Amino acid sequence: MPSQAYTPARVSLFVPNLIGYARIAFSLIAYLIAPYYPMLFLFLYTSSFVLDAADGMAARALDQCSHFGSILDMLTDRASTAGMLVILDGVLQPAPHLVTFVLSTLLFLDVGSHFCRMYASVFVQKDSHKDVSDGIFWLLREYYSKRKFMGVLCIGQEFSYIFLFAWSAYRDVETVGTLLWYAFVACAGPCLLKQVVNVQQLIDGLYHIAVVDAKERNEKKK
Repeated sequence: MPSQAYTPARVSLFVPNLIGYARIAFSLIAYLIAPYYPMLFLFLYTSSFVLDAADGMAARALDQCSHFGSILDMLTDRASTAGMLVILDGVLQPAPHLVTFVLSTLLFLDVGSHFCRMYASVFVQKDSHKDVSDGIFWLLREYYSKRKFMGVLCIGQEFSYIFLFAWSAYRDVETVGTLLWYAFVACAGPCLLKQVVNVQQLIDGLYHIAVVDAKERNEKKK
């Protein structure tokens, strides 16, 4: 008996995509309650981040990889991190304007670099934005080709934000505040390296888009 035909609705209800919807819900609820229930915020946001690994495993195990899921995953990752940076700017106030500048720059790099990476992969017709075999930066190629290295940098970035939020909420609690600050500092190194990757990703994406433009213009001249 032939298998049921795939429809857009059926694809959107793949298990990894359902996990993606749950991640979005967790993040949005976390943002809503952040000023009032910091512990619950930390639980929901961290759960959303941890589920990022679960959707990929589910997609591969159930043979439910899809373009829809790839875009949903990228959207959820970038939007969740952007929301966290906005929340951090709020809880760290009043603070020097430099804090807002740094957080805004981190948001720009995270969203802008991945936006360019995705568009570049579409223009050159790659199966995945993670294919940077033709990348112009060694570190960027290492990041996307070595899953463990990518994991360390992504976890370092997200947990540096998580620990910074936790520190802002519990810094006046004896010992706890100090431990949370040290945890933040420990994650700051991988987080900083992740920003270097983001800068390279932005430049690399723009470069490959410009390559496509140049190729198209040269072909028109023939």
